[in-house]
Amino acid sequence: MKESKYRQQALTLAALMQAVRCVKEVAFEGRTEAKLYRPLIEGLLGEYTGDADNLYGSEGLAPGLRRVVEQLEDLRDAETTRYAANIFHLEQRLMKRPEVLSKIGEGLQQARQKADYFGDITHINVIQSLGELYSQTISEMGPRLLVQGEQEHLENSDNAALIRTLLLSAIRAASLWRENGGGRIALIFSRKHIARASREILKSLPEQA
Repeated sequence: MKESKYRQQALTLAALMQAVRCVKEVAFEGRTEAKLYRPLIEGLLGEYTGDADNLYGSEGLAPGLRRVVEQLEDLRDAETTRYAANIFHLEQRLMKRPEVLSKIGEGLQQARQKADYFGDITHINVIQSLGELYSQTISEMGPRLLVQGEQEHLENSDNAALIRTLLLSAIRAASLWRENGGGRIALIFSRKHIARASREILKSLPEQA
């Protein structure tokens, strides 16, 4: 039972870490690979039934799983840690705002309808819809999460929408992480178990993942 719990924690934490990686790439380089953020949007718009494997697909989270191992085994990136801490804080504040949660739920349903219409969950119209949803909900709770990067990339409207979408997906992952027993205590006392679970998942994936 515990092994299953650690697997769920590893996958949800990996989704958060992968979202942070994508945010940093868009902010500093102006782009990130669709294969990295597709599973994150699938996790944001999909229905969680208690299994993160079904929600995200473990193969799509391979980069995030590798980052989990690095972060938990003392090869920590300070910027990634800062983003993760801020995202956990935002998620906790959001859980205390049922009216904001309700608005997000309505916005996610609209985004699902757009994804169905365009036949692509990563279509720019879907991303713009999700980015606007973040602006109208999470950003309004204040203070805003500061994203560092190159100004020319941050000022690009498509990049800004993608960054906000990624942050929303990270908050979703943080919520699922807590739902599976994750939290500050887990990061202190269960870090070895979570890192081991991450490595075990990676071993089971195709080498190119």
